[in-house]
Amino acid sequence: MDGKLADVADIAGRTFDFVIIGESSLPGLTLAARLSEDPSVSVAVLEAGNAHFDDELVLSVQGWMRQFMNPEYDWKFPTVPQENANGKTLLWSRGKGLGGSSQMNFLMWNRPQRQDIDALEALGNPGWNWDRFYEYSKKSEKFSSPSAASEEDLYSKHAVGSEGPLPISFARTTSGAELPFRKASPQSLSPCTLSGNALGAWKTVSVIDPATNTRGYATNAYLLPAIDRPNLHVLTSAYVTRILITPAAAGVVAHGVEFTHGGKTHVVHAAKEAVLSAGTIKSPQILELSGIGDRAVLEPLGVPVNVDLPSVGTNVQEHITHNAMAFLMHEDRGIVTSDLLRNPAFRAKLVESDPDWKEPLSLAFTGLNFLSLQQITPRASEIIQSIEDRIKQGSFAPGLREQYEHQLKLLKDPTVPDVEIMVTPFSFKPDPADKPIIALLPTLIHPFSRGTIHASSPDPHAPPAIDPRYFAERADLDVLAEAWKFARELAHGPGAFAQLVAVEVAPGLAVQSEEQIREYIRDNFVTTWHTCGSLSMLPQDKGGAVDPSLKVYGTANVRVVDLSVLPLQLSTHTQAAVYAIAEQAADIIKLEHGLRK
Repeated sequence: MDGKLADVADIAGRTFDFVIIGESSLPGLTLAARLSEDPSVSVAVLEAGNAHFDDELVLSVQGWMRQFMNPEYDWKFPTVPQENANGKTLLWSRGKGLGGSSQMNFLMWNRPQRQDIDALEALGNPGWNWDRFYEYSKKSEKFSSPSAASEEDLYSKHAVGSEGPLPISFARTTSGAELPFRKASPQSLSPCTLSGNALGAWKTVSVIDPATNTRGYATNAYLLPAIDRPNLHVLTSAYVTRILITPAAAGVVAHGVEFTHGGKTHVVHAAKEAVLSAGTIKSPQILELSGIGDRAVLEPLGVPVNVDLPSVGTNVQEHITHNAMAFLMHEDRGIVTSDLLRNPAFRAKLVESDPDWKEPLSLAFTGLNFLSLQQITPRASEIIQSIEDRIKQGSFAPGLREQYEHQLKLLKDPTVPDVEIMVTPFSFKPDPADKPIIALLPTLIHPFSRGTIHASSPDPHAPPAIDPRYFAERADLDVLAEAWKFARELAHGPGAFAQLVAVEVAPGLAVQSEEQIREYIRDNFVTTWHTCGSLSMLPQDKGGAVDPSLKVYGTANVRVVDLSVLPLQLSTHTQAAVYAIAEQAADIIKLEHGLRK
């Protein structure tokens, strides 16, 4: 299969209509496949990582465990020390290779709350609303219905696509802890969460091909069916250093992209557009090293300013979760975990005793619970009032007050989820575990803190300076602490999940008071790798970096197609949203250039 990829000689010095910078190549490969449907245009994709074709670590449902922190698959971007989290530094995993993070994520496929998407249009982005998002999201999907009726595999036929390239299905096995937790939740089991109502307790659909029980991702869903097209060229191990631009009356024009390959620097020329699909972390860095960004950032690095655009690298938002709440389950209750599946004797006994378990054994991450603040704490009104006071009294950057007002509106609505609690069929503490340990991950969905991502050096190979400014806004810790306490309360009962719990192994009895809980959260919170906003789609005078057609302000033909364009976080795991953004972007580009749809 590697023989179907381009050689550097096929790319360097040549001209293509569209050059896609695909260092986060989920959206890049999606876009390339759609644009190359028109044989009259040529498309080149530059991917910094390797191909990983037919790679067990990519295709296996549990292979992500061996990809994380492995430099062959993971960029491992470090943050700067966090002022409001005891100086803590985190590593942000991002997929390194064809398919980007779609090759190493948790395989979850879900859609956000309708109001989240409609807020994008309300902030000044015509055409970016729920109805369009819904159709573009379904365009990606090839849903396989469950082979038999199930209490857990709940969906509506109208809410899933069946003609798209990406296989999605319900995972065939679970740990046995997810459904009891959902039944213990105050929110009833949701009959369908893919049609704009994420509130509820549910088993998520997964990007799993049920015929092979392997991962579906951008490479095998979008690229491989298109890879033989003579107008599509994909080069791996091609690290983009900058976009080459020239001044023009209608904004600077990108005429090429500079990249390194095999230790040498090359240029590929763009006749129509240069498209950034390098992800929320790398896309702003590449723009800045191309001279597009805040003068105050570029000049100290010695980078000539081509477009002074202060919004580049700002408005960064991230879902925050906490992975240090774990429970030892009673060993006679049939709980299965990924840790136990590493034991050959356990695997053999499981296959022998339960016909649902077949080799290769795998356990997907499927237990999701989305809840409103009003459902989890009697302090909801108090917390909301403190946020409202902060918005009224605070001084904010252009457009940020308007974003906060939208977030406050969502927070006040008890039908909109504000937190998520994930039930994980594996443990982080202790790790590895030789007994059935289940972790609960309380998660903040709509953070108020805003961070930055900027180039830290003129050297394009140096990682950018990532400062998410975790807990800069007190509201984030307030909400996350209430989610943490709620998850713990459910685990200790009464309820179906509590009956499975033998003992709390993390944090244990030592963490009880409000201050102890908050300190434990500050010490043990982690990212969910859903970062957005660093090139926000907003009016320029309200902090926007790209317009509703995803073009970078001040440029004639530089477009951004990745999660960085979202100006507000979503109540979802973001994989499906990125595919939908890429599908909608493809139609925007085709319409502008008169291409075949």
